[in-house]
Amino acid sequence: MKPSEPADWRRISPFAVVFFVGKTTRNLVRGYVQLVATFGALAVLIRGTPYAALLIPLALLVIVAIAGLRFWSFRFRIEEDRIVIRQGILKRTSVDLPFHRIQGINVERNPVDRLLGLVTVSLDTAGSETTEGELPCVSRELAEELRRRIGFGDQGRSDERPGVAEGTVPGVPDIDRDRARRKGDRAPGRVLLRLSAGDMFRIGLGRDNILFAMMLIAAAWRRPRELPYRLAETFGFSEDLVRPALETAEATLARTDALGEGTFTGGIVLSALAAVVAVGVGTAFLRYFRFTLWREGTAYRSRGGLLTQNEVVVETAKVQQLTLSQDMLLRMLHRFRLRMHPAADADASEHHDVPRVLEVPLLEAPLAQEMRASVFGEEGEGPILLPKSDDFRTVSPLYIQALALRLAVVPAMAGAILLLPVTGLTKVWATFAGTWAAIWIVCGGLTALQRWRRQGYVYGNDGMAGRSGFVGRRVDAFLYRKAQSVALKRSPIERRNGLATLEVELASDTVTVPYIDQGVARRLRDYILYTVEASRRRWH
Repeated sequence: MKPSEPADWRRISPFAVVFFVGKTTRNLVRGYVQLVATFGALAVLIRGTPYAALLIPLALLVIVAIAGLRFWSFRFRIEEDRIVIRQGILKRTSVDLPFHRIQGINVERNPVDRLLGLVTVSLDTAGSETTEGELPCVSRELAEELRRRIGFGDQGRSDERPGVAEGTVPGVPDIDRDRARRKGDRAPGRVLLRLSAGDMFRIGLGRDNILFAMMLIAAAWRRPRELPYRLAETFGFSEDLVRPALETAEATLARTDALGEGTFTGGIVLSALAAVVAVGVGTAFLRYFRFTLWREGTAYRSRGGLLTQNEVVVETAKVQQLTLSQDMLLRMLHRFRLRMHPAADADASEHHDVPRVLEVPLLEAPLAQEMRASVFGEEGEGPILLPKSDDFRTVSPLYIQALALRLAVVPAMAGAILLLPVTGLTKVWATFAGTWAAIWIVCGGLTALQRWRRQGYVYGNDGMAGRSGFVGRRVDAFLYRKAQSVALKRSPIERRNGLATLEVELASDTVTVPYIDQGVARRLRDYILYTVEASRRRWH
């Protein structure tokens, strides 16, 4: 793109027509129920009227024409303190985004973009339900210019980082920064983490993929030959792909002994396990291949992906919440997964284009602690991140009773009541109801006990953290001044025993600390609200 004055309206690349075609198609696919009904009616129409088949290329031409009009109407302008985006065909919209409201800059490059030297830039803003600003198919130089104007990794505001002079970046000499500014390049960055191909296998084996495979195998253990068909149905493949091979194998093994039968069954089980693992590892390669994490001044930047390369930049002062988690495999490897949450609307999960978090899929404890210290700074006394810390306080043991009531007693009673109209008050009903209740009470009670052991909280003068989990563990840490609202909730069990549940709503998520002393919960609520009102630092 040709350089222009900051106040001039700019166009995106003509290749953005392809982007708008894809976006229009995705919007149609999201309404898949209407889409299936439409194509079903179209199939009937085509069968009765051969000329109706011309509607298909006509519909494709309409989509391409709409994409071309959307490209032609798309304009944007970069001003001194904001970016303005104007788009729309019949309904014209103009989005005005002040730089100080932008939480993160995400850069995406699919294979076509990389071939053409283009990128798609998404701008996440505080409190928005979706990605509010998007610049498709622009040059990488423009993305760098936008990042430089917004000041990510280049901020040294005294109200966000006390003790740092305005216009300086911690750890970066002024002469290097000035030289980078004169050249128009980004400030020097430090590589914190690079993931290898071996790490892709560790990530793929995690995320409960193995647990899912074990559950699937256990569910089909009595009839193991149906397992390939269940896997095919789970991953959306036709049974016709696996049926011929299985029928041939069964015909061959029908003339063998019990050893051959056992070998066939074991092969099916191992093949199913390998298929689930392969899907997990393949997904890890697609999302995190050559994943790299940089620290650039006061910002973090990550980049990774095999086909589509995603780059996320988040300013530390705009991080609302840190989440550190471990699944079963990561606990064995002594590794963690870290997520930096920007501000997002509470209903953002209902949308597809939600603001992205900066996720580090695999890291060790020292790097997690370093990132926590850089995000929270001198306010990081309270929000502890490592789940094994002895500073976490346990919640009341009555939390086990509440969980057991919900996880064990209610399902046990529901199963017995639903069976009653079928069998009546007979010995069969009594036997089944007793067995059903015993299974649910034992399993639900053990689950409640384990979740209580995982539950905990810790707080300090400037922030707090909540811990939860079942098989794995998760810690959510935040600063008090980031809170949007604080509420106390009390169930009947809590009211009878002087307890309460503290809910802190952030711009990114809600952190819940259940079954703590009512007096502690009230003091925390009042102190958090006081800190929000008294703090002179921005929450976004």
